[in-house]
Amino acid sequence: MAVPKLVSGPMPPRRLLGRPEAQDLAATRLPWVFGFMAFWGVLIFLRLIWLQGIEHRTYRERADRQHTTVVPIPPIRGEIRDRRGASLALSIKVESLFCRPPVFYPNHRVVRGEGERHWGEPDRAAADRVAARLAPLLDRPRHRIREQLLRKRPFVWLERQMSPDKAGAIKALKLEGIGFLPESRRSYPRGSLACQVLGFTNIDGVGQLGVERAFEAQLAGRPGELVAPQDAKGRLMILQENYREIPVNGSTLQLTLDASIQHVVEEALAEAVRKYRPQTAYAVVVDPDTGEILAMAGTPSFDPNHPVSPRFRNRPESEFSAADKAAFQQELVQQRSARKVHPVEDAYEPGSTMKIFTAAMALEERKVRLGEAINCEGGRWGFSKDLTVTDTHKNGVLTFEEVLWHSSNVGTAKIGLRMDPAVHYQYLRKFGFGDPTGLSFPGETAGRLPSPDRWSRTTQPTLTYGYGLSTSPLQILMAGCALANGGRLMEPRLISRIYNDQGVLLQEVKPKVRAQVVSEETSALMREALKGVITSGTARLAQLDGVEAFGKTGTARKIINGKYDPRKHYASFMGFFPADKPRFGVLVMLDEPTSGTGGDVAAPIFKQIGDGILRHQAAGGEDATPDLKLTLRDWPSSETDEATVHVEAGKVPPVVGLSMKAAVQRVILAGGVPRMEGLGAREERPLRVEAQAPEPGSPLPPDRIVTLRARTP
Repeated sequence: MAVPKLVSGPMPPRRLLGRPEAQDLAATRLPWVFGFMAFWGVLIFLRLIWLQGIEHRTYRERADRQHTTVVPIPPIRGEIRDRRGASLALSIKVESLFCRPPVFYPNHRVVRGEGERHWGEPDRAAADRVAARLAPLLDRPRHRIREQLLRKRPFVWLERQMSPDKAGAIKALKLEGIGFLPESRRSYPRGSLACQVLGFTNIDGVGQLGVERAFEAQLAGRPGELVAPQDAKGRLMILQENYREIPVNGSTLQLTLDASIQHVVEEALAEAVRKYRPQTAYAVVVDPDTGEILAMAGTPSFDPNHPVSPRFRNRPESEFSAADKAAFQQELVQQRSARKVHPVEDAYEPGSTMKIFTAAMALEERKVRLGEAINCEGGRWGFSKDLTVTDTHKNGVLTFEEVLWHSSNVGTAKIGLRMDPAVHYQYLRKFGFGDPTGLSFPGETAGRLPSPDRWSRTTQPTLTYGYGLSTSPLQILMAGCALANGGRLMEPRLISRIYNDQGVLLQEVKPKVRAQVVSEETSALMREALKGVITSGTARLAQLDGVEAFGKTGTARKIINGKYDPRKHYASFMGFFPADKPRFGVLVMLDEPTSGTGGDVAAPIFKQIGDGILRHQAAGGEDATPDLKLTLRDWPSSETDEATVHVEAGKVPPVVGLSMKAAVQRVILAGGVPRMEGLGAREERPLRVEAQAPEPGSPLPPDRIVTLRARTP
């Protein structure tokens, strides 16, 4: 069989074999390939447009959240000053320690949106190492600190408002995930002075009592926010240019309080507690013409610099355990008495101090006249079968004035019953009884004044001598001021001016007349009649040194379990001086003194307060006018902090060479009143203290004025 011969040579064309050529194949497939590539190219291009255009901000924010942290920046709380600029409450720059738990979670990432995070497993060993180094400095168990470091939160406070020494020691450790933020700590340079009026703030700088609470909106300011980048170790870089929202500092309040008069009042109350051992004692001093509250105090007191025990100090309430919260609340309950503003919050039956208003309305309505004889029935008058009015002494016939001097219940009831009940009630309302005073202070009571349709047969006679209604000490003092100032019921004022953090005056609170209660004539007659209470009546122990005064004693039994207890009473005295043109109205109240009437125990305290005020005046204390435009924000923090640490209260601090603003701070913290000289016309230049008087280290002078002479470098 023949074998086919293999012929070498070129292959026949593929098309002859029924197959397409390669060129033809490529020409056929290339459009599809290019179309496919173009399709995906368009999709990728559109995706890029979507990511770079529409979704750009979302993904950028997500990336930023991986490498930045939003840090809250609290504002500097506004200052509180007395009527002449002495600092009563200020904010000192401090630092607070925080941690960033995400640093201890290696796989931490933001999943979606700001609040959705993937945490993964923590690096417990790293957290434990940091906690071990912090524990001795923070004086807390290591495991507690470790728990805080591993909390699944972007930002956690470890300790607020640290001392500079402690902060420096922690900074030296250079720990990962740990940082510091500037804050301000509330400081009360005069300790417990006016503590109930001023109040205090919590760790977050929120007012909890008194002025701090009542004027929270003005003092607080508005917090800001800062977007802080972090390095590879999780440390934040706090740069001012990264502010997302600039904090707005709080306003400065200038009170009507006089720190020197406040000190006099508190010293007198402390003496009253030592002598008469009352449950509490309190007093108010008011300018009758303007309604300005010059002093307001009560016992016991507290130090607003340390309003809580060390256990709860420098810790936010959000970090408390259930047991901590219960213990904290119990502590607050125990401290309630010391923190109560008694002259504003307490309501009591005033007793005999009410007699001056009965007498005034009867004079105004021409129901009685000076010198008129009133039969006091030997000190016992059977008004009805339900009421026998009695006096402490067996008074016979007394003149109108003598009824007040000797505080006769019988005589006062007979005078008051000449009034129509409806008219009697309207006068009491015009004097302010039954309504808040207008002070707008937390916890203020309006007292109680029943309307005539609820009166029994015995209501009107008992109202005449101070039973059957209730009033606050401030309320009755403001009513008494209407008899001292020409018949005008003034609204009490505690705030004089409000400044912004640059020292610009925002608001000045003017005196406000609530009502013209009685005529100037009646007011003058009452002033004259009441002088005898001190010279010849129940308040001989209230006589001031060298100045004539007038006033009225009050002794009122307390209701215990629905009945008047003969062993428990309020003892009070309300007085005004100088008698001819009163500038000071004073109410002194002792709750349950061990013995003695208002004339026995309250009148001597009035004398102590009045003589102290007069000495203060004689020393020229009212002439001090420091620069109210100096603001804490502008003071160098180092000098400010140093002043807080080293200034000795009651002694002239060394300030030569310091900036004027730091010098003013030192003088104020020492309890002095700065008087600046040589400021010139260009006060915007940096100022330094060239000379001072008195000499450093010497006791503050009686007027507390420290003269600072400036030079401009």
